[in-house]
Amino acid sequence: MVASSMRSGAAPPRGDGVVLAVAHPGHELRLSTWIERERPLVLVLTTGSRNGTDRSRVAASERLARTLGAESGPVFGAHLDREVYGWAMDGRPEPFVTLAETLAEVFLRRRPRQVVVDSWQLYNVVHDLWHLTVRSAAAMASRRLGREIACCDYPVVPQGPGMPPPGPQQFAIELTAAEVARKLALARAFPGIAGDVAEVVRNGGMTFLANETLHAVRPIAELIPSAAAKPLYESFGEDRVAAGLYKDVLRWRHVAPIVERLSARLEAAAEPA
Repeated sequence: MVASSMRSGAAPPRGDGVVLAVAHPGHELRLSTWIERERPLVLVLTTGSRNGTDRSRVAASERLARTLGAESGPVFGAHLDREVYGWAMDGRPEPFVTLAETLAEVFLRRRPRQVVVDSWQLYNVVHDLWHLTVRSAAAMASRRLGREIACCDYPVVPQGPGMPPPGPQQFAIELTAAEVARKLALARAFPGIAGDVAEVVRNGGMTFLANETLHAVRPIAELIPSAAAKPLYESFGEDRVAAGLYKDVLRWRHVAPIVERLSARLEAAAEPA
């Protein structure tokens, strides 16, 4: 894909079939203007809630998709956050492999030219594992279609210390003041994310909200933390254990077997037929 930078109002590149796959409902707000232009199929992994009966954020994501002219997909808030976190804590690759196979079937039916997914930032383990799951699915579908489905990612949270840098920028929209105001209004109407939005603005400023960028995905080998590095989610977990909120800290050693299995699937699918 040719890199491009675009101010609001210019005609964006068009094509048949775009999919946006996000880990948590509400992430779509990061790309709200891009969504209005591209009208992707939107997929969401979790409910965004620890309560099995609370689907308010999933319902909000469905409304947001309609508002922005997008479409809700067949994978949409089927899992609790604690369920996916539990898979990671147990080091279980199988649920993620099953998800990748399910997504691959969706991609085969939709035949997208591009899939956009949460970036791997070592900030939230669910974001990272979803990133790799979606990439594996796109590789499997590409092999069966006989053509590449391009994968891009976008930063869910502002870049900070300890985060791997994003891949080369492929596309950018600089929002107008009116478009930023619209994004903030959509965020205020979305339940349960006020604290997340405040944290994003605190760490990245309004500039982060005003720029929607897509990046080439980086090779998995470049994303794996070194032995001396500590993913940010480990530090967050330590704080929560100290506060009595969690019993155990999720470590990279829990995640590594899942990453290894998904990476193997991705690499195998990418090999020449």
